[in-house]
Amino acid sequence: MHKPNLLTRGSPLARRQAELVLEALHRTGCDGRLCAVSCCGDRDKRTPLHAFGGFGVFVKALEEALLAGQGDGAVHSLKDVPCRLAPGLELACYLPRDSSRDLLVTRAGLPLKALPEGARVGSSSLRRKAQLLRARPDLKVQNLRGNVGTRLRHVDEGNLDAIVIAEAGLNRLGIAHDGAFPLPFITAPGQGIIVVEASPRSGCFDLFRSLDHRPTRLQALTERAFLQAVGIGCHLPLAANAKWHGDKLTVTAEILSPDGAWTERQSLSSAVDDETAAAKLGRRLWSDLAGRPKVKEILGLFPLRKGIGDLP
Repeated sequence: MHKPNLLTRGSPLARRQAELVLEALHRTGCDGRLCAVSCCGDRDKRTPLHAFGGFGVFVKALEEALLAGQGDGAVHSLKDVPCRLAPGLELACYLPRDSSRDLLVTRAGLPLKALPEGARVGSSSLRRKAQLLRARPDLKVQNLRGNVGTRLRHVDEGNLDAIVIAEAGLNRLGIAHDGAFPLPFITAPGQGIIVVEASPRSGCFDLFRSLDHRPTRLQALTERAFLQAVGIGCHLPLAANAKWHGDKLTVTAEILSPDGAWTERQSLSSAVDDETAAAKLGRRLWSDLAGRPKVKEILGLFPLRKGIGDLP
Protein backbone atom coordinates (compact mmCIF):
# COMPACT_ATOMS: atom_id res chain seq x y z
CA MET A 1 0.00 0.00 0.00
CA HIS A 2 1.23 3.50 -0.89
CA LYS A 3 2.36 5.47 2.17
CA PRO A 4 0.74 8.93 1.99
CA ASN A 5 3.10 11.87 2.07
CA LEU A 6 1.49 14.48 4.33
CA LEU A 7 2.48 18.12 3.96
CA THR A 8 2.54 20.29 7.06
CA ARG A 9 3.90 23.57 8.36
CA GLY A 10 7.02 23.23 10.45
CA SER A 11 5.82 24.62 13.78
CA PRO A 12 5.59 22.20 16.72
CA LEU A 13 1.79 22.48 16.79
CA ALA A 14 1.41 21.97 13.04
CA ARG A 15 3.66 18.92 13.14
CA ARG A 16 1.75 17.50 16.10
CA GLN A 17 -1.53 17.94 14.22
CA ALA A 18 -0.05 16.12 11.25
CA GLU A 19 1.11 13.36 13.59
CA LEU A 20 -2.49 12.99 14.79
CA VAL A 21 -3.50 12.34 11.18
CA LEU A 22 -0.71 9.77 10.89
CA GLU A 23 -1.98 8.11 14.06
CA ALA A 24 -5.50 7.97 12.60
CA LEU A 25 -4.09 6.45 9.41
CA HIS A 26 -2.13 3.90 11.42
CA ARG A 27 -5.37 2.75 13.05
CA THR A 28 -6.62 1.88 9.55
CA GLY A 29 -3.49 -0.21 8.93
CA CYS A 30 -1.69 2.41 6.85
CA ASP A 31 1.52 4.31 7.58
CA GLY A 32 2.53 7.70 6.23
CA ARG A 33 5.30 10.28 6.12
CA LEU A 34 5.52 13.97 7.04
CA CYS A 35 7.07 16.71 4.92
CA ALA A 36 7.40 20.25 6.31
CA VAL A 37 6.71 23.21 4.00
CA SER A 38 7.71 26.79 4.81
CA CYS A 39 4.88 29.37 4.75
CA CYS A 40 5.21 33.16 4.66
CA GLY A 41 3.07 33.41 7.79
CA ASP A 42 5.65 31.32 9.64
CA ARG A 43 8.67 33.21 8.28
CA ASP A 44 7.21 36.65 9.14
CA LYS A 45 6.19 36.55 12.80
CA ARG A 46 5.78 40.30 13.25
CA THR A 47 3.15 41.32 10.71
CA PRO A 48 -0.44 40.95 11.98
CA LEU A 49 -2.22 38.10 10.22
CA HIS A 50 -4.93 40.30 8.71
CA ALA A 51 -2.23 42.48 7.10
CA PHE A 52 -1.14 39.56 4.91
CA GLY A 53 -4.41 39.86 3.01
CA GLY A 54 -6.74 37.67 5.01
CA PHE A 55 -7.37 33.96 5.10
CA GLY A 56 -4.91 31.55 3.55
CA VAL A 57 -1.61 32.89 4.86
CA PHE A 58 -0.77 29.45 6.32
CA VAL A 59 -2.40 27.47 3.53
CA LYS A 60 -1.23 28.77 0.16
CA ALA A 61 2.28 27.27 0.26
CA LEU A 62 0.91 23.85 1.18
CA GLU A 63 -1.65 24.02 -1.64
CA GLU A 64 1.06 24.97 -4.14
CA ALA A 65 3.18 22.02 -2.99
CA LEU A 66 0.18 19.68 -3.31
CA LEU A 67 -0.59 20.86 -6.83
CA ALA A 68 3.09 20.44 -7.73
CA GLY A 69 2.89 16.79 -6.75
CA GLN A 70 5.08 17.09 -3.66
CA GLY A 71 2.57 15.35 -1.38
CA ASP A 72 -0.67 13.41 -1.21
CA GLY A 73 -2.43 15.57 1.36
CA ALA A 74 -1.94 18.73 3.41
CA VAL A 75 -2.85 19.01 7.09
CA HIS A 76 -4.39 22.28 8.30
CA SER A 77 -6.11 23.85 11.26
CA LEU A 78 -9.51 24.51 9.72
CA LYS A 79 -9.73 28.04 11.11
CA ASP A 80 -6.76 28.93 8.85
CA VAL A 81 -8.37 27.55 5.68
CA PRO A 82 -10.18 29.92 3.27
CA CYS A 83 -13.67 28.96 2.13
CA ARG A 84 -12.49 28.83 -1.48
CA LEU A 85 -9.68 26.32 -1.94
CA ALA A 86 -7.22 26.21 -4.81
CA PRO A 87 -8.92 24.71 -7.92
CA GLY A 88 -8.61 20.94 -7.98
CA LEU A 89 -8.38 20.51 -4.20
CA GLU A 90 -10.97 19.50 -1.60
CA LEU A 91 -11.14 18.94 2.14
CA ALA A 92 -11.08 15.16 2.20
CA CYS A 93 -11.68 14.70 5.92
CA TYR A 94 -12.46 16.47 9.16
CA LEU A 95 -11.00 14.83 12.26
CA PRO A 96 -13.11 14.78 15.46
CA ARG A 97 -13.23 18.25 16.93
CA ASP A 98 -11.10 19.09 19.95
CA SER A 99 -12.08 21.94 22.27
CA SER A 100 -13.13 25.09 20.43
CA ARG A 101 -12.61 27.31 23.50
CA ASP A 102 -10.24 30.23 23.95
CA LEU A 103 -8.11 30.44 27.08
CA LEU A 104 -6.74 33.47 28.88
CA VAL A 105 -3.26 32.60 30.15
CA THR A 106 -1.64 34.61 32.95
CA ARG A 107 1.08 33.69 35.40
CA ALA A 108 -1.43 33.71 38.27
CA GLY A 109 -4.36 32.15 36.42
CA LEU A 110 -6.50 35.27 36.73
CA PRO A 111 -9.92 35.55 35.07
CA LEU A 112 -10.41 38.40 32.63
CA LYS A 113 -12.24 40.62 35.10
CA ALA A 114 -9.37 40.33 37.62
CA LEU A 115 -6.61 41.60 35.30
CA PRO A 116 -5.08 44.88 36.51
CA GLU A 117 -6.19 48.16 34.94
CA GLY A 118 -4.48 48.65 31.57
CA ALA A 119 -3.12 45.10 31.48
CA ARG A 120 -1.14 44.13 28.36
CA VAL A 121 -2.76 41.21 26.54
CA GLY A 122 -1.21 39.55 23.49
CA SER A 123 -3.21 38.37 20.48
CA SER A 124 -2.93 38.68 16.69
CA SER A 125 -6.65 38.00 16.15
CA LEU A 126 -9.01 40.89 15.34
CA ARG A 127 -11.86 38.85 16.78
CA ARG A 128 -10.12 38.23 20.09
CA LYS A 129 -9.03 41.85 20.33
CA ALA A 130 -12.58 43.10 19.81
CA GLN A 131 -13.98 40.60 22.32
CA LEU A 132 -11.35 41.56 24.90
CA LEU A 133 -12.06 45.26 24.47
CA ARG A 134 -15.80 44.68 24.67
CA ALA A 135 -15.31 43.10 28.09
CA ARG A 136 -12.47 45.38 29.24
CA PRO A 137 -12.05 48.63 27.24
CA ASP A 138 -9.05 49.54 29.41
CA LEU A 139 -6.90 46.65 28.19
CA LYS A 140 -3.86 47.22 25.96
CA VAL A 141 -4.14 44.50 23.34
CA GLN A 142 -0.82 43.98 21.58
CA ASN A 143 -0.08 42.05 18.40
CA LEU A 144 1.51 38.71 19.24
CA ARG A 145 2.81 36.15 16.75
CA GLY A 146 4.93 33.05 17.08
CA ASN A 147 4.45 29.42 18.03
CA VAL A 148 2.68 28.32 21.18
CA GLY A 149 5.84 28.03 23.26
CA THR A 150 7.02 31.50 22.27
CA ARG A 151 3.68 33.06 23.18
CA LEU A 152 3.57 31.34 26.55
CA ARG A 153 7.07 32.57 27.36
CA HIS A 154 5.91 36.17 26.92
CA VAL A 155 3.62 35.60 29.90
CA ASP A 156 5.98 33.49 31.98
CA GLU A 157 8.80 36.04 31.55
CA GLY A 158 6.56 39.02 32.31
CA ASN A 159 6.67 40.66 28.88
CA LEU A 160 2.87 40.51 28.79
CA ASP A 161 0.27 40.26 31.52
CA ALA A 162 -1.77 37.73 29.57
CA ILE A 163 -2.29 36.09 26.20
CA VAL A 164 -5.31 34.49 24.53
CA ILE A 165 -4.74 31.08 23.00
CA ALA A 166 -6.83 28.19 21.65
CA GLU A 167 -7.31 25.40 24.18
CA ALA A 168 -7.05 22.81 21.40
CA GLY A 169 -3.44 23.82 20.73
CA LEU A 170 -2.43 23.29 24.34
CA ASN A 171 -4.30 19.98 24.43
CA ARG A 172 -2.54 18.67 21.34
CA LEU A 173 0.87 19.66 22.63
CA GLY A 174 0.17 18.18 26.05
CA ILE A 175 0.63 21.53 27.80
CA ALA A 176 -1.29 22.08 31.04
CA HIS A 177 -0.49 25.69 31.97
CA ASP A 178 -1.39 26.52 35.57
CA GLY A 179 -2.39 30.05 34.55
CA ALA A 180 -5.01 29.10 31.94
CA PHE A 181 -8.56 30.36 32.46
CA PRO A 182 -11.45 29.68 30.01
CA LEU A 183 -12.96 32.67 28.24
CA PRO A 184 -16.70 32.90 27.46
CA PHE A 185 -16.03 33.92 23.85
CA ILE A 186 -17.74 32.64 20.73
CA THR A 187 -14.74 31.44 18.77
CA ALA A 188 -13.55 31.37 15.17
CA PRO A 189 -15.29 29.22 12.56
CA GLY A 190 -13.49 25.87 12.45
CA GLN A 191 -11.54 26.36 15.67
CA GLY A 192 -10.41 23.05 17.15
CA ILE A 193 -10.76 21.08 13.90
CA ILE A 194 -7.97 19.40 11.92
CA VAL A 195 -8.56 18.76 8.20
CA VAL A 196 -6.72 17.08 5.36
CA GLU A 197 -6.79 18.79 1.96
CA ALA A 198 -6.16 16.69 -1.14
CA SER A 199 -6.97 16.26 -4.80
CA PRO A 200 -9.92 13.95 -5.53
CA ARG A 201 -7.70 12.46 -8.23
CA SER A 202 -5.11 11.43 -5.66
CA GLY A 203 -4.82 7.73 -5.03
CA CYS A 204 -4.97 8.52 -1.31
CA PHE A 205 -8.14 10.62 -1.38
CA ASP A 206 -10.46 7.75 -0.42
CA LEU A 207 -8.05 6.74 2.34
CA PHE A 208 -8.18 10.25 3.80
CA ARG A 209 -11.96 10.29 3.38
CA SER A 210 -12.20 7.18 5.54
CA LEU A 211 -10.93 9.27 8.49
CA ASP A 212 -13.83 11.72 8.22
CA HIS A 213 -15.89 12.43 11.35
CA ARG A 214 -19.33 13.31 10.03
CA PRO A 215 -20.65 15.24 13.09
CA THR A 216 -17.57 17.46 12.94
CA ARG A 217 -17.92 17.91 9.17
CA LEU A 218 -21.50 19.15 9.60
CA GLN A 219 -20.47 21.55 12.38
CA ALA A 220 -17.67 22.88 10.21
CA LEU A 221 -19.80 23.31 7.09
CA THR A 222 -22.39 25.27 9.09
CA GLU A 223 -19.78 27.63 10.51
CA ARG A 224 -18.01 28.04 7.18
CA ALA A 225 -21.27 28.69 5.32
CA PHE A 226 -21.81 31.63 7.66
CA LEU A 227 -18.24 32.83 7.10
CA GLN A 228 -18.50 32.46 3.35
CA ALA A 229 -21.77 34.37 3.26
CA VAL A 230 -20.15 37.27 5.11
CA GLY A 231 -17.33 37.13 2.57
CA ILE A 232 -14.76 39.22 4.45
CA GLY A 233 -12.60 36.64 6.19
CA CYS A 234 -10.32 37.82 8.99
CA HIS A 235 -10.58 41.52 8.09
CA LEU A 236 -13.71 41.73 10.26
CA PRO A 237 -14.05 40.62 13.88
CA LEU A 238 -16.55 37.77 13.70
CA ALA A 239 -17.18 34.44 15.37
CA ALA A 240 -19.33 31.38 14.71
CA ASN A 241 -19.59 28.15 16.63
CA ALA A 242 -21.95 25.21 16.13
CA LYS A 243 -22.76 22.65 18.83
CA TRP A 244 -24.78 19.45 18.74
CA HIS A 245 -27.78 18.99 21.03
CA GLY A 246 -29.09 15.56 20.15
CA ASP A 247 -29.84 15.55 16.42
CA LYS A 248 -30.13 19.33 16.31
CA LEU A 249 -27.28 21.72 15.59
CA THR A 250 -27.26 25.11 17.27
CA VAL A 251 -25.01 27.71 15.68
CA THR A 252 -24.24 31.02 17.36
CA ALA A 253 -22.45 33.87 15.65
CA GLU A 254 -21.50 37.43 16.40
CA ILE A 255 -20.05 40.38 14.54
CA LEU A 256 -18.21 43.08 16.45
CA SER A 257 -16.83 46.50 15.74
CA PRO A 258 -13.00 46.43 15.79
CA ASP A 259 -12.91 48.41 19.05
CA GLY A 260 -15.46 46.14 20.71
CA ALA A 261 -17.86 49.03 21.27
CA TRP A 262 -20.82 47.12 19.84
CA THR A 263 -21.71 43.60 18.89
CA GLU A 264 -24.57 41.82 17.15
CA ARG A 265 -25.26 38.19 18.06
CA GLN A 266 -27.70 35.58 16.80
CA SER A 267 -28.36 31.86 17.31
CA LEU A 268 -30.32 29.36 15.23
CA SER A 269 -31.09 25.66 15.74
CA SER A 270 -32.15 23.06 13.24
CA ALA A 271 -32.08 19.35 12.58
CA VAL A 272 -29.06 18.81 10.32
CA ASP A 273 -28.58 15.45 8.66
CA ASP A 274 -26.59 16.31 5.53
CA GLU A 275 -24.20 18.88 4.08
CA THR A 276 -26.92 20.82 2.29
CA ALA A 277 -28.83 21.35 5.53
CA ALA A 278 -25.62 22.42 7.30
CA ALA A 279 -24.82 25.04 4.66
CA LYS A 280 -28.42 26.28 4.68
CA LEU A 281 -28.33 26.79 8.44
CA GLY A 282 -25.14 28.83 8.27
CA ARG A 283 -26.51 31.03 5.48
CA ARG A 284 -29.79 31.56 7.31
CA LEU A 285 -27.83 32.76 10.31
CA TRP A 286 -26.03 35.35 8.20
CA SER A 287 -29.31 36.42 6.62
CA ASP A 288 -30.71 37.13 10.09
CA LEU A 289 -27.72 39.32 10.95
CA ALA A 290 -27.04 41.03 7.62
CA GLY A 291 -30.01 43.42 7.70
CA ARG A 292 -29.27 44.92 11.10
CA PRO A 293 -28.27 48.61 10.90
CA LYS A 294 -25.03 48.26 12.82
CA VAL A 295 -23.96 45.29 10.72
CA LYS A 296 -24.71 47.20 7.52
CA GLU A 297 -22.64 50.10 8.86
CA ILE A 298 -19.57 48.01 9.59
CA LEU A 299 -19.84 46.11 6.29
CA GLY A 300 -19.74 49.46 4.52
CA LEU A 301 -16.13 49.78 5.67
CA PHE A 302 -15.23 46.64 3.71
CA PRO A 303 -16.45 47.14 0.12
CA LEU A 304 -14.48 44.27 -1.43
CA ARG A 305 -16.68 41.34 -0.52
CA LYS A 306 -16.98 37.96 -2.19
CA GLY A 307 -20.38 36.41 -2.84
CA ILE A 308 -21.55 33.05 -1.69
CA GLY A 309 -19.89 30.28 -3.64
CA ASP A 310 -19.53 26.54 -3.43
CA LEU A 311 -18.41 25.20 -0.10
CA PRO A 312 -15.33 22.98 -0.10
